[in-house]
Amino acid sequence: MAMLKRTISIVRTGRGLSYRSLSSGNHVDKLGMVKALEAINVPSTQAEALTGTITSGLESVVEKVKADIAKSEATLLFQTFEYQSTSVAEEGFNELKAEFETTKYEAVKYAAYTLVAVAAVGSSMLFVMIW
Repeated sequence: MAMLKRTISIVRTGRGLSYRSLSSGNHVDKLGMVKALEAINVPSTQAEALTGTITSGLESVVEKVKADIAKSEATLLFQTFEYQSTSVAEEGFNELKAEFETTKYEAVKYAAYTLVAVAAVGSSMLFVMIW
């Protein structure tokens, strides 16, 4: 995605100085700012100092924004990974639970059949002993 580029210009209005965006760009036109300040009778040393201050302030803000965006992207990536991991784990647990229930049913069924078989053999042995 193309970033909008901006240069800042200081212009004289009826109430004093104001900042306005002249063009798109991701840089500050330092020379243009100095010339604009000099055009409104600001000494060149002060104009350069103001331009430097504004530029460093803007660069500082841009760096903070970049850091915040990187942090947000990392957080989003972590949350996505966490959600996917949780979904996979829950799916695995549900499959294991269903398999356990099936196994438990089979074990109870075999135990019941074994008890019935032992009872039948025991009762038939008792019947044979009584005769």
